[in-house]
Amino acid sequence: MAKLNPDDRQAAGEAQLAGWGVPRDAGLDVLVALLHRDPAADIAIAHRLGGIANEASARALEALEHAAADRLVRREAKRARYRLQQRGVMVAPAPVAPPPPAVLGAPIEGYISSLDGRGDQLVWLVKPQPGGALHLFAVINDPDGMREVALHAVTRKALKALRAELEQRHEVKLVPIDWRYADHLVRRAFEWARVGAARMDGDYPALRAQFSRQPAPLERPDAVLPPIDSGAGADRSALTASADLLAEPELRTWIRPLEEMKPYLDELAGVQDSPLVLNQMQQQERFEAVILRAVDDIFGGAHRPSWSRRLSDQAVYFAATRRAARAAQALAVGQALAGDTPPRDLPLCQQLVRASLAMFLQLASEREQERQQSSLVLTPQQAARRRER
Repeated sequence: MAKLNPDDRQAAGEAQLAGWGVPRDAGLDVLVALLHRDPAADIAIAHRLGGIANEASARALEALEHAAADRLVRREAKRARYRLQQRGVMVAPAPVAPPPPAVLGAPIEGYISSLDGRGDQLVWLVKPQPGGALHLFAVINDPDGMREVALHAVTRKALKALRAELEQRHEVKLVPIDWRYADHLVRRAFEWARVGAARMDGDYPALRAQFSRQPAPLERPDAVLPPIDSGAGADRSALTASADLLAEPELRTWIRPLEEMKPYLDELAGVQDSPLVLNQMQQQERFEAVILRAVDDIFGGAHRPSWSRRLSDQAVYFAATRRAARAAQALAVGQALAGDTPPRDLPLCQQLVRASLAMFLQLASEREQERQQSSLVLTPQQAARRRER
């Protein structure tokens, strides 16, 4: 097996930093905040810290040298710290303090999944405890509220295996998020379900009391969310490009279901089979009128607040996975739906309806072709259509 080349790892780390949008002249605070996410990136950050001649940089390198699990990261941190020492930057010994309790005060962790086409989302809250963690998980829905909640004592190994299984077998990826935001999502879903008298599996108030004595936030804690540029979200260009969101794999389930699209499919079929003689332009105009009305029906009226929240919450997920442009586009649509913009004027809403109709029309066409091919006798109408084709 070939030895790992530190220079190659450093180059790969610089490429990773560039992919995260980190400029070459990024300051100390930005670099330190990105440590421990990727070993190659840590090597590149350590090399950069070695060029910042102050005690804070040396302290960061010293901490990295002791905390890093990767041997090459530790080596690069040591080399960078030595370069600082050659320039006269020394680290004063830190005062010795008694070690804090291993678990007491340990930070709670939050995780969220993407929202699916039904508005379902998986939320985790993880609280470290001796020998493992308390794991509170909830399946929530917008607008129906909480569907299921449970609390278990688990090991870290079991949690890691469960996350891997969700991603590999079910394509559900959980991403870290500030736990107060995740806590708020679960509390909000419980309140919705309670008000709507919806069926819930699990006693949320009792389980939440066992998990933490600190009350769950009633309001969305915007100050603790990942950074989303609200200016970019309100920018017209983000709204115009919002249909590009459908290129993301998480939105593949957002295609609208058949039961929701059937009334409009029936209308389109009625226009096509109308006894009135319509030229192609007239028929297309009627098709377009049905489609735009479907967009306004599905994303407007009583459904509008839910879609606004879903898009805003999906923006948080995109921001947490470092897709700033997608976060801005989702937020732009969410804000537009929170205002008075007609859904038919929003490219994402239009494209979702058009793609859904096109899919079901294509499936119907394929079924009809299979039926005709299996039939030994042609009706006069079928023969006429074949001649027309």
